[in-house]
Amino acid sequence: MTISPRRKRTSVVLALFLLTGLAWVVWPFMTNSDEIKKFCGALTMGASAVQVQAQAKQQGYRVSSLVEGRAFVHDSKAFGRFTCDLQFGPDGLVSAVYSFND
Repeated sequence: MTISPRRKRTSVVLALFLLTGLAWVVWPFMTNSDEIKKFCGALTMGASAVQVQAQAKQQGYRVSSLVEGRAFVHDSKAFGRFTCDLQFGPDGLVSAVYSFND
């Protein structure tokens, strides 16, 4: 039994779409660890919560609400797998610690 050329092309196109979609979903889990770790390490101690939030937004990250001087930065594409835990004091950012939530 032979497969028609049209059916073969359709199968190849569908397989390419499937692989592209899978790569689009998996890619943030493979690369965002390094990106958010660099972001966390580059934060300036003493920066205000507003400044940190602006930097995070510029990078495409989300910042949780500031509760009792603590917040965290995460990339929604990686579903919070990689985060940067922030601690704020009266003079601004006191610490920024990268964490891997797996």
